[in-house]
Amino acid sequence: MASLRLPCWPLAARAVLLALAPVLLGATFSVAELTRGAERIFRGRCIAARAETVDFKGRPLAATAYFFEVSEYLKGDGPRTLSFRQAGTPARETSDLGRIAGLTVFEPGNEYVIFLRPVSKAGLTSAAGRGKGVLLVTGEVAQVADADGRAPVPGAERIAYEAIRRAVRQVLEAPSRRR
Repeated sequence: MASLRLPCWPLAARAVLLALAPVLLGATFSVAELTRGAERIFRGRCIAARAETVDFKGRPLAATAYFFEVSEYLKGDGPRTLSFRQAGTPARETSDLGRIAGLTVFEPGNEYVIFLRPVSKAGLTSAAGRGKGVLLVTGEVAQVADADGRAPVPGAERIAYEAIRRAVRQVLEAPSRRR
């Protein structure tokens, strides 16, 4: 039986394959889209969550400060212990803005890959992709996290962390598209 040898793929073919990878793998999100929408991408363990109030245009807004021990930055850089604030509180009452917006609650002790959007003028941020930018990590496998941050979305595919790392780097190294 003859063996099939794959030729070296030109850059354009690799770009198309990268763009189609989520569809081919049955993914419900695109690493390329999430990477472009994120200011920072990191893998880290949530070490604390603290409810606080921030000033939003002269009005108090319930928020949570999350603290992470970062093991690796895939995009951007920062300190080994990173903190950020997000609208909403872990209690998630009916009128909680984080709940209404579908923002993930990060559970201390859990490890995540987070595609973090730029910080707003109010000093708040959240994950890119309407919650799809939060992956719960178990060992070397990641899955899109449910909004409670404690479990994967039901039926979420299991993705090797190394595959996520390679996909992010490939997006960052690809020539930018100008329109």
